[in-house]
Amino acid sequence: MEEIGPNELEEKKGRSPFKIFVSQFNDFMIGILIAAALISGIVIREVTDAIVILVILVINSVLGFVQEYRAEKALAALKELAAPTALILRGGVEQNLASRVVVPGDIIKLKAGDLVPADCRVINQVNLQANESIITGESLPVDKSTQTLEKENLPLGDRVNMLFSGNNNYKGTVQRIATGTGKNTELGKIASLVQSKDEQTPLQKN
Repeated sequence: MEEIGPNELEEKKGRSPFKIFVSQFNDFMIGILIAAALISGIVIREVTDAIVILVILVINSVLGFVQEYRAEKALAALKELAAPTALILRGGVEQNLASRVVVPGDIIKLKAGDLVPADCRVINQVNLQANESIITGESLPVDKSTQTLEKENLPLGDRVNMLFSGNNNYKGTVQRIATGTGKNTELGKIASLVQSKDEQTPLQKN
């Protein structure tokens, strides 16, 4: 675990709502528009143009604020999907351990109703169905199997021999081997996208 880190989503230091809103104005183009509004209203006396520019700036700032604020809250919601504990088979002994200590290669046992603590390959199952709605959007439980898939890079919904972190083991029992933990799970990839600062507001894109 020292090499790959704990099996939990990485969370960057959050910002207050005020700082998020102020950051909407930290852009060169926004500065130009503010200057244009001041020149139009004070120097040229084109009050209508100044008001239009200011309204656009306010709308852009509100949209950007809502977008970033939701992203801050979304990660907290994703972290709540993590399973608190997992039944792990290590050295031939079953141990009920905290999910954060799960590492790739661990054999994990699940029964109906359990949350999946890591991305795993199914190696043994009985009447297994999983609820994958948070990952694939599929609203109905999906049948799982131990079959080997010939094609590579299949869509997540077609990977019938895999279970994904944060999903619910809807029905049946399963024994599987962990293949991805923490930020390397499909849920972890979603969390990384949520925290990405590369997304621009509509005005910045235009």
